[in-house]
Amino acid sequence: MEFLILSSCLVNQRKREHIIMQAVIEAAENLGITRIIKRRCNVLSTGVYLVDQKGKKLLYNDWEKDWSQKKIYERIVSSLKFLNQKGGKNHEIILTIS
Repeated sequence: MEFLILSSCLVNQRKREHIIMQAVIEAAENLGITRIIKRRCNVLSTGVYLVDQKGKKLLYNDWEKDWSQKKIYERIVSSLKFLNQKGGKNHEIILTIS
C-alpha cells in the first residue's frame, strides 16, 4: 500500500504542494504507510491517492481549496477510514435517465 500524489505540470503551485506533501507524510507516518510517490502530470490540481492491490482510490483533491495541513491530513485519514468501513465491497450507483 502506498500514497500517490499527482501534481500539475501545467500550473506552478509549489506552496500548496508543500502543504499537501506535509499532510501526506504525517498521515503515512501515523498509518504505517512506508511509500509515497509524487509525479507531475497533466492534471489541473493536486490529488492524493491510495494505491493497493485493488487499484487507485482518490483520497483528496485540492481543486479550489485553500485548506491547512491539518485539515488535509484529517480528510486523508477520514477517507481511509471510510474505505476500510466499506470492507472492499464494490458499491455501485446506477443512474437511469429515460
